[in-house]
Amino acid sequence: MKVLHISGPAQGGIACHIQQLQKGLAPLGVSSQVAKPVVAAPGSILKVYREIKKGQWDLVHCHGFQGGAVGRAAAAMAGVPAIVTIHNTLQVVGPVRLGAKLAESWMREKTAWWVTVSSYLRNYAWKELGIPEARMAVIANGVQMPAEIPPWQQQPVLGTVARLIPAKGIDILIRAVQLLRPEIPGLKAVIIGDGPSASRLKALTEDLGLGGTVEFLGYREDVGEQLKKMAVFVLPTRSEGLGISVLEAMSMGVPVIATAVGGIPELVRHNHTGILVRRDDYGAIARSVRQLLRDKERAEAIRRAAFDNATRNFSSESMFQRTLEIYQQVVNE
Repeated sequence: MKVLHISGPAQGGIACHIQQLQKGLAPLGVSSQVAKPVVAAPGSILKVYREIKKGQWDLVHCHGFQGGAVGRAAAAMAGVPAIVTIHNTLQVVGPVRLGAKLAESWMREKTAWWVTVSSYLRNYAWKELGIPEARMAVIANGVQMPAEIPPWQQQPVLGTVARLIPAKGIDILIRAVQLLRPEIPGLKAVIIGDGPSASRLKALTEDLGLGGTVEFLGYREDVGEQLKKMAVFVLPTRSEGLGISVLEAMSMGVPVIATAVGGIPELVRHNHTGILVRRDDYGAIARSVRQLLRDKERAEAIRRAAFDNATRNFSSESMFQRTLEIYQQVVNE
């Protein structure tokens, strides 16, 4: 089977997800290619249409709202079935939001199947976008799980992995670090990722006098190894479809603190597989970090429960198999 992936200017979680599918489905007989990122414009549709016709693809797998709009229109022109994965809620407002919803309505009959990465997004797609439940499947993001839980780094190192954009709330993590530094000797915070807010966040760090405490590592290929160096993982996000970085932290045995937004509560059961806090509450983040660093027994129980839950319910193998089943169903219809 030949599958062409189409997305907007995807970075961070969406780009990693597509790479995962491309690599993980290859041994299962799926030959896939990732097209150049697209923007929602008529010229983009024509370019993708030509690529579909040239490559003789069996299926077009679209990701996100821009990728979904362009990819499905081009696939319909080429007579090739298309599915779309919804990774997050609409992140636009005003006329652009209305236009996106109208485009989704127009694309409804041109879509063979929808996939959402969380139950939260399935409900959102049904209620807000009018997508029929009968043609939706929830396939959660998955991670490659080690055979056993890695050792826990107990030094006072906090960390996060995120695209540096306002929606990820990294400014909230930095403010939590400001509260914690006076009372935790040797405290460090590591921020992995890049994005348009990088310079603003670095300026905030300097303004708060945290230049020697907060370290920006930028984009890294060795995320797993960096996670092993953290005592606590914090995702202070303001919007999240599911939270692949939370799963990555759990797979490395790092206790997680995250905001109770979007699909995060599907991963983090409060005080069992992690700690949930309210959005923008850096005081709560600071209190939770303090508790985990002081109560080693509680932190150990949380990280082990999270590792076991990720192993059972969020493995990459399960994600690959369920995705393949959707592919086969659509292509064979």
